[in-house]
Amino acid sequence: MKKYDFHSHLGKTRSGDDNSAAQMVEQLSAYGIQKVGIVSLSQNSMRENNDVIWGAMQEFPDFVVGYADIDPKDPGAFDEIDRTLGDMRMNGVKFMSWKHGYNVENCPQLEPVVDAIASYGVHIQIHGGASPLCTPYIWTLLARKHPEIDFVFTHACGREFGTTCIELIRDLPNFSVETSANEEMDILREAVRVLGSERVIFGTDWPYKPTNIEVDKIYELGLTDEQLENVLYRNAERVWDTPNA
Repeated sequence: MKKYDFHSHLGKTRSGDDNSAAQMVEQLSAYGIQKVGIVSLSQNSMRENNDVIWGAMQEFPDFVVGYADIDPKDPGAFDEIDRTLGDMRMNGVKFMSWKHGYNVENCPQLEPVVDAIASYGVHIQIHGGASPLCTPYIWTLLARKHPEIDFVFTHACGREFGTTCIELIRDLPNFSVETSANEEMDILREAVRVLGSERVIFGTDWPYKPTNIEVDKIYELGLTDEQLENVLYRNAERVWDTPNA
């Protein structure tokens, strides 16, 4: 069965460990992963982060799907949206309010930035959980405003907001959750039960989490073959099926 890793990273880790696109491809391939979506958050600016991803896209075009790092507070955000989604044809945008230091509930720049992204037809993924800066509610309002955009909470909002985010997006068909780094099996099973396997997307959070555990836990959810196919690759294919795919 195919496996597409919807959510991983590239660039020096928070502990200072280096990595490379070649290392990532080798290690993920060892677990049968055939494609990966990545963002970089470890450089000194969003432009530098996005250049790291662009390099990986060029080096491994059949394996790497690139996501843009966008900081809505940065005065260059709109130019970087055009550069990454237009010129570089990246396939999505990652918002990491924890990394960029803003509270999503009090960031007036966020809505116009999302409006600008909407014109490119790509998905938006949001780091959920792990910080009071990463609360889920405001994103549901933006998802209602933009039903044409696929939104994804990474880590299913963690153990902090996992159950909350599932309930918040229950009736939002354009909102899904991603599985990496959330080891709360009750939350992941609840996501499948409430949202359906069509709105739960496999990811590994490489290089931060052990790939074998992130893969194995999906098989421990008790899913049917059809549900497994949805989670492991079909949902990623659907979300990536945009003009920039």
